[in-house]
Amino acid sequence: MRFLSWAAVFAATFVAGCQTTSHVNALDEVRARPLVFADYPQAGRTYLSFSHAHGFQVNYLAAQGKAWLWYPGNSKIVPELWKLDRDGTVICWKHPQQSYNPVTQQFGGGFACTSRQFSAKTIVAELRGDPFGLAKGNVPYRLKKCQAPDAFEFDRTKYGC
Repeated sequence: MRFLSWAAVFAATFVAGCQTTSHVNALDEVRARPLVFADYPQAGRTYLSFSHAHGFQVNYLAAQGKAWLWYPGNSKIVPELWKLDRDGTVICWKHPQQSYNPVTQQFGGGFACTSRQFSAKTIVAELRGDPFGLAKGNVPYRLKKCQAPDAFEFDRTKYGC
């Protein structure tokens, strides 16, 4: 199963192992963005993130630390666990052990943590609730890396491949 949470790509433990030019440029581009979604993450919302490393990803966050990731190219939803740590300044994600991150070339299993503010900068749009039914475990369709679902409103000239 291919996947990567938009937060996990930026986790320091993963980033150290994958410093390709395109990956570094993707990190720098995100760091330079303004913080638009300062209240991220909130349970009961579906977020659209974008990075040049992964493209568009859709993530529904629920209560009790459950989440579901719709990753480009996947035929199945990736179930996740999420939590805030260190006084809410760090977000941590846990992906299934058999899942694989094609950018970092790492398998899931344990929690990977990164700055909440940095993760928030990857967010380009949000919707209330679970409009795509991600919590049911099925992808609505195969998400393309460079094409965000139409339901999200954001500057499509600013974010994209």
